[in-house]
Amino acid sequence: MKKKFDAVNYQRKVREVLSEEYSTNRAAFLRELKEKYGNLRKH
Repeated sequence: MKKKFDAVNYQRKVREVLSEEYSTNRAAFLRELKEKYGNLRKH
């Protein structure tokens, strides 16, 4: 059975894109994360 979706490859691409965004403008990236996910509780 052939895989229709390669999760590892997808995660690598997403991680690469996010690291590029983070490295270009750290403050804005972290602020955006806090706005989106700041209301979530830490466990």
